[in-house]
Amino acid sequence: MEQRPFGLLLVIGVSVLFCDVTAGEPIRLKIGIVGTWTPIYDELLKKTGLSSPWDLTNITIPKPKSQFDKMLKVKDFLSDHSIDVILGPYDDATGIVADKLRIPYISTTGSKRNLKFTFQILPPLEDFSQAIFDMTKSYKWDKVSLFYDDLRGVYIMEQLLTNHDLMVKSWHVEYDQNAKVIEKQVRDHLVRMRQAFVQKSIIFCSKEHTEIILDQARSLAMLSQPSEWFFYDPGDQLVPVFKSFPDVFVNFTVFGLMAFDSRNEIATFDDSRRLNISLAADSLQVLNATLPNIRGVPRNQAAVTIAEELRKIRLPGYTGDIEFGPDGRRYNYTIKLSEIEGLDSLQTYISRHQDMWKNGFLLYHGHEFSSTSVGVWKSHPLVAEERIQFEEVKRLNRNYSFPLKGRTVSVVMILEKPFTMMKRDYMQRLGNDRFEGFAVDLITEVAKMLDFNFEIYLVHDGKFGQKKENGEWNGMIGELLAGNATMLVAPLSINSQREEAVDFTKPFMTRYISVLMRVPQSEQSYFEFLNPLHQNVWYCTFGAFIVVSVILYFLERFGIRQNKDYPTISFRESFWFVFGSLLQGNTDSSPSTLPGRILTSAWWFFALILISSYTANLAAFLTVKKINTPIKSVTDLASQTKIKYGTVKSSGIMFFFKNTNIEHFAKMWTQMSEVDPSSMVDDTDKGFQKVKEGNYAFFWDTTVNKYKTIEDCQFMEIGPYFDPKGFGIGVPPGAIYREDLSMAILKLSDTGMLHQLENKWWPSKSCPDLSKPSADETSELSIESVAGVFFILLGGIALAGIVCGFEHFAKIVKKAAKSEKNVNGKNSEIKERESFL
Repeated sequence: MEQRPFGLLLVIGVSVLFCDVTAGEPIRLKIGIVGTWTPIYDELLKKTGLSSPWDLTNITIPKPKSQFDKMLKVKDFLSDHSIDVILGPYDDATGIVADKLRIPYISTTGSKRNLKFTFQILPPLEDFSQAIFDMTKSYKWDKVSLFYDDLRGVYIMEQLLTNHDLMVKSWHVEYDQNAKVIEKQVRDHLVRMRQAFVQKSIIFCSKEHTEIILDQARSLAMLSQPSEWFFYDPGDQLVPVFKSFPDVFVNFTVFGLMAFDSRNEIATFDDSRRLNISLAADSLQVLNATLPNIRGVPRNQAAVTIAEELRKIRLPGYTGDIEFGPDGRRYNYTIKLSEIEGLDSLQTYISRHQDMWKNGFLLYHGHEFSSTSVGVWKSHPLVAEERIQFEEVKRLNRNYSFPLKGRTVSVVMILEKPFTMMKRDYMQRLGNDRFEGFAVDLITEVAKMLDFNFEIYLVHDGKFGQKKENGEWNGMIGELLAGNATMLVAPLSINSQREEAVDFTKPFMTRYISVLMRVPQSEQSYFEFLNPLHQNVWYCTFGAFIVVSVILYFLERFGIRQNKDYPTISFRESFWFVFGSLLQGNTDSSPSTLPGRILTSAWWFFALILISSYTANLAAFLTVKKINTPIKSVTDLASQTKIKYGTVKSSGIMFFFKNTNIEHFAKMWTQMSEVDPSSMVDDTDKGFQKVKEGNYAFFWDTTVNKYKTIEDCQFMEIGPYFDPKGFGIGVPPGAIYREDLSMAILKLSDTGMLHQLENKWWPSKSCPDLSKPSADETSELSIESVAGVFFILLGGIALAGIVCGFEHFAKIVKKAAKSEKNVNGKNSEIKERESFL
């Protein structure tokens, strides 16, 4: 509605000529038109006229110094110009003065004052609020949101709060010149409304704010079922706003004084003037109905007579049945509830307005609405018990439309191989082309199926989502709840706490929990050749060698030799013979007695079995990889302290350990969270890094762990798998497009597309399976494995050299001693001779 400049009151005198019986001269009835509605009345009078001729007079009231000064100037004007009736929007100063001067004021807008001579064409706000209140009770709502931007909304809120069975969430949209500030404010309101699962909303705002609310609601996909939106719009002032939402307003319901988007021979304009023109036309119509009854009335009684006749008026108008009560307010009218169905084509629109088309009054602008009246609210203020009567409402069977169709939505993801990864040359790419992975391919296929576009962005804090102490969420779930993202696509497991915060689709993948560890380094020893036999076997063999050598010497010494030509075995030769037999060697001497040969045969048989077993095991020990994993299963971690273990903070796996009642898992949680909290990591990359450093076990999803073992053969998985959960696409709470996304996932599964994507990002494993050793998993013999043999050889060479040197030294010493003995002998002989002589 157009606003009147402060302090300016424009009145045009319109004179209606009628016969004064007493004087016999024609008298002009003067009508004052208030405010800036002069062009509207001028246009209507030219079209329809009145039952008597009229003249127009323009009078301007100077700017007043105060409200009281304004009332004085209005009084002077009305008295000086003998105004008989006033038309136009309500002005408080004019209404008070007119009531004192007993001049009828036919107001086209509402007034809170009860003035006997003010007649309101527009029903009071109280009736509209009562109609909204009755609608909430008729539909048995339990929650409703109210958006308002002025004091009228406060009145509606107070009315709704009288229903104690109804929870009212009110959102005040403050006026601000910065459009971005208003948009941010409205978006925050909508997000909180969605968090409270409120699906019914009443909009009681200006046209500009209503458009902002609907635009933000569309970006949050809140303009489709089951969300419903109700609007206070007495006369199609919101039609231009609705035209910006041709594909989503199937759940819009309008409270109007006229049928929604109505057309008649007066109001054919497709803009906010339609209501004003209809109200102005009705004010002229009720005035024209009183003119025949004031003929013959004295000039000074014309105004009072018009007022008396207005109280008797009862006629159909452009805004419905018109009838005034004792207080001048309109009653016995209906407020219409219209549900908007869509936009009409020209042919459909003509068929809906056949009469107007025949009379040449119909204008088609290429985007007209199709609506259905679903109910009316009737006012009966004179009968208190029957004041409110809400007719039976027949709801429309709306055709559901996917709310994201044709739109570009924001999708939040987190870097997690192989779900979402940056391409190697991502710096040279833009938009979604920077990313690759299973999650990227999945949302691409879903978007193709449901016909919408998307923009990927990474979660700012790098977290999956955890509820903080203040009740807010961080990570990707926080992005959804804040309205920054339309959906999340990531390896985010569905659990009860997250399900309470947001909604999830049907799972597109099932994950378990497993342990990721570094592959233990194979044991390398310079004396690897000793491993085929246990050390106790080596000790026993050495002992058997000593015992057999000693026994053999005694048997050969005391036994009867069969052939005396054979050389006897000395104690030293006995040891060499037994040692040479063990190594399949030979010596010059051999047993010649029967007991010695029996013992030798037993020793040879022993050596044959021992060497054959050693040779057989040696091949496997030196060529087959031997990995001794310190942890055989997940439960082994709880019974040791050498290897640390942990998972990612704020992850679903952390919550599993925190809330589990399973004894060994609860013990692990105590170790991770209290005894050694440093074992918990901030993200998976840090977890993988700690695994690489060694002595650390990382609990994480099998899907990611499996990919890691494929990508890097330094990693290995340890089972058994536990805690199965699904990965689903996350959407804001109450989002109606969840079912469409779920259906798309099921179709991708039925067609095998999900299986193809899994094979693409989890190919066949190329690393050897260390849990299943086989003959194929062998390697060439390395120098490290047989270095001990060379060491023994070198040791033998060194020992032989030392012994040789020792023998050579002993020989020299012995020779020197012998020479000295000979010299001493000769000297003693000479001395004896000399003494003899």
